[in-house]
Amino acid sequence: MKHWLTDYYVKPTSDIFFRYLFGMEEHKPILIDFINAVLKDSGFPLITDLEIKNPFNLQTLYNEKESILDIKAKSVDGRWFDVEMQNLYRAFFLERILYYWASMYREQLGEGEDYSLLRPAMCINILDFRMFKHVDKHHLCFMLREKDMPELMLTDHLALHFLELPKITDYNVEKTIDMWLYYLKNEGLSREDKIMETILKNNPHIASAREKYIRFTQDDHMREAYESHLKWKRDHKTDLLYAEKKGRIEGEEIGTVKGRHEEKFQTIKELLDFNMKPEEIARITRLTPEQVKAVIDAGDKGLDLLIGENAAKH
Repeated sequence: MKHWLTDYYVKPTSDIFFRYLFGMEEHKPILIDFINAVLKDSGFPLITDLEIKNPFNLQTLYNEKESILDIKAKSVDGRWFDVEMQNLYRAFFLERILYYWASMYREQLGEGEDYSLLRPAMCINILDFRMFKHVDKHHLCFMLREKDMPELMLTDHLALHFLELPKITDYNVEKTIDMWLYYLKNEGLSREDKIMETILKNNPHIASAREKYIRFTQDDHMREAYESHLKWKRDHKTDLLYAEKKGRIEGEEIGTVKGRHEEKFQTIKELLDFNMKPEEIARITRLTPEQVKAVIDAGDKGLDLLIGENAAKH
């Protein structure tokens, strides 16, 4: 039996809670501390204040199927930030990030305004999947540099940050960025987390985030919005899986054995994010409930478990 922090578990990286935590005007000190943690870890100047350009609005979420995922903000020194949580890899993800950056940069100027008014624009992407699988570092920052002389920078107006949660195993609780990433990965999972207790004592902004998390899980309207959005995403994902399955039945090539197991493993992870039960996941993936539970318990080694079972059968 899991001993969650509250009676109702909300995944801290979920779309709605993430925007609630970092996107509300009254939560602005929390967003500033998180952005400064990213900036400090990369050697950028810190910010003192900012304006949230698209503040969280619960009513808007009720009226939208696919909620706004990112948080846009402008610091008092003119820098622009786009903060986004991504739980799943999507097709053309990197192209979309570049498009978001380009839109944020272009929107700085009104009609007839001079290019000298343009300020640095930065995208901060927190990923709950491995994007750069052959690199161990969990915080990467990409900028415009000369190919053969990386010390020669073209401009500091473009910076793309990627923070990959699955890569983090050892936390430096002296680093604010590691504190925040630990919080986002583990909030709500346990009432007896010693590392979390240390972080909450050392960082008042993360302690404030804990208070906001508890308040969210105890608010009937927030919980209803959370469940409603999960249901929409679950139905949408099921529709996509059905269409994909139908296409394969009609002749679409399935791929290699390893590829099929990778697909099943990714599907299990995605459906688990929607709070689906192992029995429901089993029906969709054509595995047994016991196999699904074993894959879930194995965590990142679940794929190896699936491949190993297939090899044993042959």
